[in-house]
Amino acid sequence: MKKFELSKLLSIIMLVVLILLGSQLSDSFLSVRNFSNIIQYSVETALISIGMALVLIIGGIDLSVGSVLAFSTVVSAKLALAGVNTAVILIVTIVIGFTVGAINGLLITKTKVEAFMATLGTMMVMRACTFLFTGGGPLTGSIKTSFQQIIKGKFLNVQYGIFYVIIMFVLAGIILSRTRFGRHVYAVGGGEETAKLFGVQVDKVKIAVYIISGILAALAGMIIAARIGIGEPRSGYGYEMIAITVCVVGGVSMTGGKGTVTGTFIGLMVISIIKNLMNLMNIDTNAQPIVNGIIILIVALIISREMLGKRKSLVKQI
Repeated sequence: MKKFELSKLLSIIMLVVLILLGSQLSDSFLSVRNFSNIIQYSVETALISIGMALVLIIGGIDLSVGSVLAFSTVVSAKLALAGVNTAVILIVTIVIGFTVGAINGLLITKTKVEAFMATLGTMMVMRACTFLFTGGGPLTGSIKTSFQQIIKGKFLNVQYGIFYVIIMFVLAGIILSRTRFGRHVYAVGGGEETAKLFGVQVDKVKIAVYIISGILAALAGMIIAARIGIGEPRSGYGYEMIAITVCVVGGVSMTGGKGTVTGTFIGLMVISIIKNLMNLMNIDTNAQPIVNGIIILIVALIISREMLGKRKSLVKQI
């Protein structure tokens, strides 16, 4: 069995084990209401994880998603508090994500700055802009119900968030598996020089992927603003690591070229169910980051072993 197939199988086994464990720990775990809540409250993580999956598949990384999310949160809240139309807020949000994503993509492709350093820089800049925009404190007030309905509303008695998650994963799956752009994304991650030989415009693909990641992170910020009803500048801390964890648990390779939207969804459910179980078991919210930290450490170990294996493979080829 191939390494990637094995990692995907392990994530499925992990999901099944968690579901079985949850059914034993709580009578309400398997209820429709509980699973609806799991998906409803994973919308933001789903958005940034899809973007991160694309970035990882091309062999990159995006550390700026949490800060983009935070900046989008406070800007969306500010506009909503001013009574601006929701459609206008959506456009502004997309512009924010597009701009930061384009800057990341251009830095990486045109100035040849490493993705880690480029997105680390934009992460710090966007976080500083967020605190400057709010003066360091949250933006509070009376936000219009119409804006809050983008996440709290229902259609056919099903919460909008569930539709968002389903639609985004289906669209991402179609793009990656059924389109020319999707094939080019995998080609770039598999080897840039080889991709160029087959006519793939590597730089354009990279810029497009970082723009998508930026837009999805910004949309996640808008949803958080609508969910909590305030502009919290501390939003998004650690989201980049959560997104990477979701992707790696779902079988996306940190070295590029491998990963699926289905696997990313499984990774999302694993992480979301773990959080849900901790809440159902009334584990102190101050202690919950310990579990998240352990998961991240395990993922870091997997990543380091994967990258070491790739280095050994390259040495053998030489």
